[in-house]
Parts: sequence; structure tokens; C-alpha cells
Amino acid sequence: MPELPEVENFRRLLLPLVSKAGTLSLECTSSAPPRKFPSALDFKALHKNCRVSRVERKGKLICLVLECIQKVQNQKCVYLFLHMGMTGRISTPDMIPKLVELKDDSEYPPPYTHLVLKTDLAEASYSDPRKFGSVRLSTSLEDGFGELAPDALFLCGPTTATTLDGLVGKQMGIKGLLLDQKRVMSGIGNWVADEVLYQSRIHPDQTHLSRPQVEALGTIIQFVLSTAVACLDRNEEFPSDWLFHCRWGKRKKTAIQDPKGRAVTFLTSASRTSAIVPSIQRKTAPTKNSAKMTPLNPKSQDEVVTAQKKKKRPAKEPSTLTNDEILIKKRKSPRLSSK
Repeated sequence: MPELPEVENFRRLLLPLVSKAGTLSLECTSSAPPRKFPSALDFKALHKNCRVSRVERKGKLICLVLECIQKVQNQKCVYLFLHMGMTGRISTPDMIPKLVELKDDSEYPPPYTHLVLKTDLAEASYSDPRKFGSVRLSTSLEDGFGELAPDALFLCGPTTATTLDGLVGKQMGIKGLLLDQKRVMSGIGNWVADEVLYQSRIHPDQTHLSRPQVEALGTIIQFVLSTAVACLDRNEEFPSDWLFHCRWGKRKKTAIQDPKGRAVTFLTSASRTSAIVPSIQRKTAPTKNSAKMTPLNPKSQDEVVTAQKKKKRPAKEPSTLTNDEILIKKRKSPRLSSK
């Protein structure tokens, strides 16, 4: 299932559709789309009658903000929500992202494409082989984003302490809390949860985490997510010392080891298959004075701290570009494995 890093990459692939002038065409290319999918009349009302003004994301949900030339459902602005489900992805003619669950495709649009979005200058498609994803129209941004907890990639800022409080001292296992998209934070799925708990040396069923443990966990969540997003953006593999590279071998007959040669085992936590290294991820009884946990990869954490303490450079003239406009401007070559 695509998780926050993959979905953020999909969002960036949609950015070239943003236009202040050209209109958007929408083409339903599937005779059997996902169950949650707009009707032909909905698409007809939007076809070449709207512009993409923004592409937003919260958790694992993408939203295209559409400004209508003529009102649709008596609204000047409508919202097209895209959820990837188990096997959904966004592709472009130059970029067909690979997913662990899917084989590489050689042609665009990839098989099981249900929706193609086009402007005069850009094109993207939404495909979903297993059809557990959804495409949904709404007249309110909050209709899709409102029920989700704060985005896990943006835990910095004045609300960080309040958000992380939702993980302190709870009787529920930590992995279950991380996977609940409405409770504490949104965007974390199975492999990200396993990775951050591995790097934090925390058992997925551990309960009653102390505040120091949760604060350290928050730092590692930021490190894993930001690193994964950057790697996908640069078409690079994730760091070689990550559990990610060996967590997919459950069905292999040979013993599985982490990058440091420690045994990897699999268990069920929060109703999901979980990869752990028992020698460093031990479930412990709650104590009143829990010690701070030692990060698995101190160097990586030092790099995070160092990056935050970099010397200030001479101030540049303020840019009038938004972050997304800068991303579009910087894109000069495909980032992900394509075709």
C-alpha cells in the first residue's frame, strides 16, 4: 500500500497540472472503475470547465483543488480526492513509479488506468489494479481532510507537543496508534511504522511510552519520512541500513537478517504483519521513570540535529514562488524508476 512518502511523490507528479490559464480535461478510461468513483455526468460537468489551482495532501489522501469556469453543483470551486488504496498510483508519460507490490510497467498509461487528467502542457493518470482506492468529488476540502489527524510529515511547529501527547502513556500498542489515521497523526502505514519502531528500538506492542520516548520517536518519524520523500524525489534507494530492504522476505525459506546481521522475525501487531528484530525491540513493562531510548542510528539523528543548526546564510531577496512552483521549476529529469 502506498504510504506517505509514495503519496507525497504522487502529489508532486500532479503539480504540472496546476495552471492559471489552461483548462483540465478528465477522461474515464475504464469500463470497470473502483466502486468509489464519480459518475459520467460528474466528469462531463468538469471536463474543460475547470483549472487545477492547487494539489494538496494530508496523510495518504491527495486533493486537486479545481476552480470552475461555470459553477458545478452551484459551487465555484470543487475538490477531487484521490486515495491509492492498496495498489493505486499516479503516473505521467515520463514517469511510471514502481511499487513493491507491482511489477514495473513499460508503457503509459499503465494497466488498470481508470482516469487520465490532461492540460495543454501536462498529463497524469490514476491507476489501481485491485480497485481498493477511490476517486471522489466534494464541495468541501474538510469533507476529506477534516477527519484525518495532523499530517505526520509536518510534526514541527507549535502543535507538535500537543500531537505527540496522543502517544504518551497509552494502553494501546504503539503500532496501532501510529496506524490509526484519525487518532494522533496521519500518513504512516505498515512499512513506515515498522521502520520507525526498528530505528527507535521499540516493540510494536509496547504500551505506556514515556514522554522522552515519544519525543525521540517523533524525531525518528521525521527523519524516516523526510529521508524517504527525498530518496523518491531523487530516484535513489532508501538507506542501506534500513529494515525496509529485508522486511519483504517473510515467505523466504532462509533466515532473514537485518543489515547488521541480527535475526528478523515476523509477528502480527495491530492486525498487520510486522517485521521486528527481537534482540533490540523488546517489550518491557511500564515504569514511572522510563529511561530515554537510544536511537538505533545515532549518526542519522546527529545529521538531523546538525541540519537544524546550520549557520544562517546571507538573506536572499524574498521569492514570490510557492513551494510547489519551486518544485515544478526544479524538475529537469525523471526522478523515479520509469518505463
